[in-house]
Amino acid sequence: MPYDGSKPEKAFKVGAVRAAVWENRRLSSEGKTFSSYKVLVERTYKDEREGFKSTGSLGVDDIPKAILALSKAYEYLLYRKQQKNGEEDDFENWAPLSDIGT
Repeated sequence: MPYDGSKPEKAFKVGAVRAAVWENRRLSSEGKTFSSYKVLVERTYKDEREGFKSTGSLGVDDIPKAILALSKAYEYLLYRKQQKNGEEDDFENWAPLSDIGT
């Protein structure tokens, strides 16, 4: 099923912090459709009166969680790029950073 943009393509949650990968379909000046990707980072919290809400503001303890969630989002985007280049693999078993330094 094609991705319709109504929700993130992929999300990585660490505690209350989430990094969500969004696909933006665009049209080039040559009239070709292509995708660009953005990552949204947010922290979920519970408001006493209104229930669960989200914010882009992070506390000190949220920073390591955001780093981990963003690292996973970055790995996923590297995987998508490799997949686009015809190198099929399963994301769950893919280790893009394992070749660094070899």
